[in-house]
Parts: sequence; C-alpha cells; structure tokens
Amino acid sequence: MPKKRTDEEILQELEEKIEKMKAKKQQVEARKKEKERKERTRRLIQVGAIFEKYFEIESEEEAEKIAKALQAYVGKNKEKVLNHDMVVKEKKKAAAEVAVSEE
Repeated sequence: MPKKRTDEEILQELEEKIEKMKAKKQQVEARKKEKERKERTRRLIQVGAIFEKYFEIESEEEAEKIAKALQAYVGKNKEKVLNHDMVVKEKKKAAAEVAVSEE
C-alpha cells in the first residue's frame, strides 16, 4: 500500500516543480532574445552593406550625413518609393494586355 504524503511534502514537491518551470521559462526567454538579437544584427549588416554599395560609403560619418540628408525625403515618400516597382510592373502588364487585345 502506497504511503500517504503529507501536505508539507506535497507543497515542497510543488515548490520544486515551480522552480524548475521558472528555470525552463528563463532558458526559453534567453533563447528567444538571443535569436532576436542575431536576426537584428544580421539585418543591420545587410542594410549597411546595401547602403554602402549604392552610396559608396567609406566611413560612418559619411553614412550618417547621407542618412540625415535622405531622412526627410524618405519620411515623406517611403510608401511611394516602396511601391514604385509594383506600379511600374502593373503599368507594363496593362500595356501588354492592351497590345494583345488590339491584335
């Protein structure tokens, strides 16, 4: 016949489980933060490389000056700039459809 546990033993066991779960939660949160940090670092490197490539940047100071100069324009026109390629493709597609329908 199994031995009955006291309330103190049950509480102690639950406290141990809680501590283990807290430790597990911290590990998962640490992994998540590490993954996010690595993704951000990768993104910053990629963006910096693109910026350097197209603007032939040679120093942080140059990058800072160019970024500040472009900030106002991009702030006002970001959606237009990002959607420019899509608009051009749609116009070409529409023109092609018109050309086909005229044949």
